[in-house]
Amino acid sequence: MLASDHRWQWQEWCDKNAVAQDRIADVKRLVLDAFLLARDRSEEVRQFGALLLDNQYASGVMADAMARNIPVGAPVEKAGVFPLEWEREPFHALSRGSSFVKVLVRYRPEWPESDREGQWAKLLELQAWCRRERIPLLVEIIIMKAGEDEHDFEHRGRPAMLAGLIREAYARDLVPAIWKIEGTASREGAVAIDAAIRERPEPRQLILGKGAGPEAIASWFDAAAGLASTAGFAIGRSVFMEPGSDYLLGRRSADATRDAIAQRYLDFVNGWCARESAAP
Repeated sequence: MLASDHRWQWQEWCDKNAVAQDRIADVKRLVLDAFLLARDRSEEVRQFGALLLDNQYASGVMADAMARNIPVGAPVEKAGVFPLEWEREPFHALSRGSSFVKVLVRYRPEWPESDREGQWAKLLELQAWCRRERIPLLVEIIIMKAGEDEHDFEHRGRPAMLAGLIREAYARDLVPAIWKIEGTASREGAVAIDAAIRERPEPRQLILGKGAGPEAIASWFDAAAGLASTAGFAIGRSVFMEPGSDYLLGRRSADATRDAIAQRYLDFVNGWCARESAAP
């Protein structure tokens, strides 16, 4: 999955660089062009590729992607907000016609119970609608760091919190089709997450990118490859942010930006497929 539903990240970048925010839509269009180029070059993308786009800056791009039979979904959450709020009311106004629905939630176990309970209620409301409409639900979880040692948090703390959150979701009968979660370089941590996901037979997981560099993402792929629940990745900023920023600043042409995004995406596709093929 090439994920390009980012909104507040681009808004902050535009304000910092004195670029009009309406130009964010230009990058979204180039992401679709890059995906099409990658699809022409890769059997894996033709079979398994998908896009995640937003209605705020990419509604027209989404329509074009759907017309080309590309699996495409959109977020329903208000960007950058905790606790969870819908981008629009009713939330399903953003979702009909999508191949899947995505929602992002932030989490810490010590946050106020009222905030956490409110998020659970909204997630269950969204799941009920998705089940009625027969649209797969993708739940993205971001575990916020709160002063922990970086190494311990990445290798043990975050995986343990993710596993606990997934088990709590299942206890509440929140069972999405896909968990979109943060990777870990720890095989032990990846196994713990996989074990929690597999307590229900249906869900799979996608590894998100967090804007990280290729070496960090490669270590997450190494840890997760071959695990039963891992279906691939959903990566965005690590693919398009640098070439897209250069384009908006006039440092790179549209064609060169498209080509760079396509190649970075294919590098991750090929890297993941190679690890999956080699995994026991």
